[in-house]
Amino acid sequence: MQLKNNTNQQLMKKHLLMIGLLAFAVSCVSQNPKNNNEMNTERLTYFSFDHHNTMARFNGEKYQVSAMKDGRIHIIIDEGFPKEKDFFVDDTTIFDELTAIVKEFKMDKYKDNYQPTMRIFDGDSWSLYYKYDSGQSHSSGGYMAWPKNYGEARQAISEYFKKWREYAVETKRIDFFRYTSKNNQGCDIEYRLERGEEEATLYIRNAEYHTDKQLSVSNDFLEEIQELVNVYGLKDNISRTTDDDNVTNYSYLVNYSNGDTIDIKGYYTTFVSGTGSAFQYFFERWLPKEE
Repeated sequence: MQLKNNTNQQLMKKHLLMIGLLAFAVSCVSQNPKNNNEMNTERLTYFSFDHHNTMARFNGEKYQVSAMKDGRIHIIIDEGFPKEKDFFVDDTTIFDELTAIVKEFKMDKYKDNYQPTMRIFDGDSWSLYYKYDSGQSHSSGGYMAWPKNYGEARQAISEYFKKWREYAVETKRIDFFRYTSKNNQGCDIEYRLERGEEEATLYIRNAEYHTDKQLSVSNDFLEEIQELVNVYGLKDNISRTTDDDNVTNYSYLVNYSNGDTIDIKGYYTTFVSGTGSAFQYFFERWLPKEE
């Protein structure tokens, strides 16, 4: 009888111990921020992903989304020079959609750094960083090494930003472009291209070619102009002209469909080498051919 009582007491102690351990485990889980339901209510305020080849400057992609203090969302899409897109939107659901991608591919489980087991030159590197409104953040990256689901995650990110690529093209396209170049040595150039409903209007004045004419061309040429604007970094509004008659003054005026404007005035010793030549070469197709 005594043996039976001892056995029952031991079983009771085991049951109480198991209940205590279970209660302790539940308490730990509820206090762990990573498993707290409040974590699920956090919102991203920043997201960036970058993948490129170390030897190919314009090969790869970069996506960056930032919440601004005024409530707008700043989006940068760079999928190979010169096709960068830099714009603002009011749609904050972008962070909800990016959060879903982060969770789907368990990016919070990514290690801080991935490296190959042997040295590799001329390879691909990548980086991922995102931050919540609570201040919590996660970063990961590597060189020629990545998580098992990295390929699928990278494709999902690229596919997601497809709609924002299209949005950027529609909302920030060049509707008007003007380039001028003039000096006292016979250089007098003005090229204008303005978007129309069906066709663009092109105006060309070039004293060297004795040309002063206006004609209709495809609106698609404005897309080529936009690439040149990106290539040569026409971004700032500046005015640096000179009264020196021996120096060629130039100007660029770019009007976008969203109201943004680039207005640059200067002389050729103050700007990127080759810029004027690039735009002149673009418009040469409409100049008289030398015989």
